[in-house]
Amino acid sequence: MPFIDFVSFSGTRVLAVALGVLLAAETVPQLQAQSPSKGEQAPRGAAGDAGSQVPPGQRDKATQKAVEGKDYTIWQRARIRDENGFAEPIEAYSILLPKGWRTEGGVRWVVNAQCPADAIQNRLTATSPDGRFRLEVFPQNNWQWFDDPMMLQNAAANAQSGFGGCPLARPFDAGQFLEQVLVPTELRGATLLSHQANAEMSALMGEQARQNNAAFQAAGVQVQSRPSAEIGRVQWPDGRIGIVLCAVEQTVAMMPNLLNGGTYASYQCRATVKTVLSAPAGAETEAGRILATIVASTRINPAWQAAVQKVYGNIARVEQQENAKRAAIWRQSQQEIGDLQRRTWEEGQASRDRISEGWGQVLRGVETWSAPDGGRIELSAGYNEAWSKPDGTYLLSNDPLFDPNVAFQENWKRLEKQK
Repeated sequence: MPFIDFVSFSGTRVLAVALGVLLAAETVPQLQAQSPSKGEQAPRGAAGDAGSQVPPGQRDKATQKAVEGKDYTIWQRARIRDENGFAEPIEAYSILLPKGWRTEGGVRWVVNAQCPADAIQNRLTATSPDGRFRLEVFPQNNWQWFDDPMMLQNAAANAQSGFGGCPLARPFDAGQFLEQVLVPTELRGATLLSHQANAEMSALMGEQARQNNAAFQAAGVQVQSRPSAEIGRVQWPDGRIGIVLCAVEQTVAMMPNLLNGGTYASYQCRATVKTVLSAPAGAETEAGRILATIVASTRINPAWQAAVQKVYGNIARVEQQENAKRAAIWRQSQQEIGDLQRRTWEEGQASRDRISEGWGQVLRGVETWSAPDGGRIELSAGYNEAWSKPDGTYLLSNDPLFDPNVAFQENWKRLEKQK
């Protein structure tokens, strides 16, 4: 997540966030090489333009000579499935990839996961046909912490008895997680060259978190969200470089301390986006544009999302039954914490598309296009022509004479770039 967020599930929660976050057929687009020079605008006049003065014969001739990967690029929607979570495989989410990319992995369920939020894991790789570019989406991480020694002791004891919930670890922001966890454990051999906080993404995540927590605040529960987002650069010994996206959400709740009075802070932490795109040295600009389009195009299947929410509702009921067997004080505290974890995940799903698009805009690698049906899509920047097919395939070009309807004898619709 997308990278995801999800999915980054996510961005976001339990699984759409583990996405914290992609599929397959021919050449990798040379995005940078095809972009017009600064200030240059490609002439209009492609098929479908009102008042076009380009003779049909000239347009057909230009279309016939067009070469994929040079005169135009194609992005296909890869559909990633959950193979074993339900009675039959179901599409979990989809994402745009350059035509020809191969994918491995997807969504899997971890049976009897001690931390319910980690029960759904999204581990995905996507590779260009020539191996120059490689996308990796890592599963989200969930952990918890308490600033009260007694609560920490109880949580540790619960973990040993099999009722511990998410692992105990001190809170990290995205920068700390990137330095101390993501790069050392997931990107082994890579050196973190630099990273910087992204205030724009943090603000977007914070706005959504405040909306998600409104229900708790209305009920008198003191909740504070502390989202953070980082973009890092890494390098491997062979010279390859990588762009890393990382987002962490901390939800801090002040809970009543029924053991000794007063309150204590409960920290529920989620690394919702753990995504990296690696590329040869010198190809970082192109890699950034590819990554921006991928993460901005993430779409979660509502049917799958609803099914997952139902599963977590069942988990909540089982947890309540188990809690009833324990001491009343511990039961009440843990139930409130569990409700907080589930609530932030459930409410966060509706914002996943917005978070994904936000990452694309932050990377400055996408532009927004309007579809004939009134929808919109974020596609790789630097192009003046865009077309779409009903199956979710997109074509980008800077040649105003190129018409995919003529080239492929298929039903393509022109998109309009938003100003």
